[in-house]
Amino acid sequence: MKTEIIDLYEYFKVKKPEGARGYLTTYVAALSPEIDPGRKLPAMIVIPGGAYYMVSDREAEPVALKFFAAGFNAFVLNYSVACDSTVKYPYQIAEAEMAVAYLRLNAEKLHIDAEKIAAVGFSAGGHLCAMLGSCHNCPSVGEVFKPPVCAKPNAVVLSYPVITCNPECCGHIDSFRFLCGEDRKDLYDKVDILNLIDENSAPAFIWSTFNDGVVPCDNALLAALKYKERKVPVSVHVFGKGQHGLSVADATVYKNSDAVDNMSVSAPEWVRLALEWLEEQGIYTKLY
Repeated sequence: MKTEIIDLYEYFKVKKPEGARGYLTTYVAALSPEIDPGRKLPAMIVIPGGAYYMVSDREAEPVALKFFAAGFNAFVLNYSVACDSTVKYPYQIAEAEMAVAYLRLNAEKLHIDAEKIAAVGFSAGGHLCAMLGSCHNCPSVGEVFKPPVCAKPNAVVLSYPVITCNPECCGHIDSFRFLCGEDRKDLYDKVDILNLIDENSAPAFIWSTFNDGVVPCDNALLAALKYKERKVPVSVHVFGKGQHGLSVADATVYKNSDAVDNMSVSAPEWVRLALEWLEEQGIYTKLY
């Protein structure tokens, strides 16, 4: 495996705000003549959660390694968050677009298929992932970054995603506050995913848990209905039990076993189900 960290602002020669992140960590399979030195793998961009306040380690490398093991070259986006900067929207979605554009421009070097790029996001990262899947509708992004190639992924996987800012629909208002700023409530509706999904949005696989007490599964269900309404391919799964932030839903991402002991036995199956769906979409080929 080859790993490196790419400064996306530096690569695209975009002026970087003070405190911004915008780093992409690569997990790329090393070529070997014993296997297939000319092969092109699908790509998975991992977008961790953290309410736009921080970037969760549990939803970063463990997820990348899971998809790497399944046959993807994986890439983790470390995007700008409120804990160490005052960088707000639209920089986060611009950084996500930079990630997709970087993969398409460097597909040969990275040994990936430029038309088989998916993204998986968690919680607020799921919001950013969903926004990326409908990036053609996001206002103000062009003021920061104008991608030289298509910056929309071919599919998105939304894990217990933040979708709406509407408190009557169980919206997660803190994510919108950290993304947009306390004084920019006028932006909240503009980045509400229910207002961004249209017929050109990327197909979506969505999963959540029934008893998620932080970002209720209503978010996932509302998004699924909106995708269906817009005739965009969608698959949705709500598992019976599991706390917020399950990540890959096994003991590799927890300090203790409480979370694992209190989740549905089938919850870790979200990865397999997502792979099955990605195969249906023509983005993934099962290795074995």
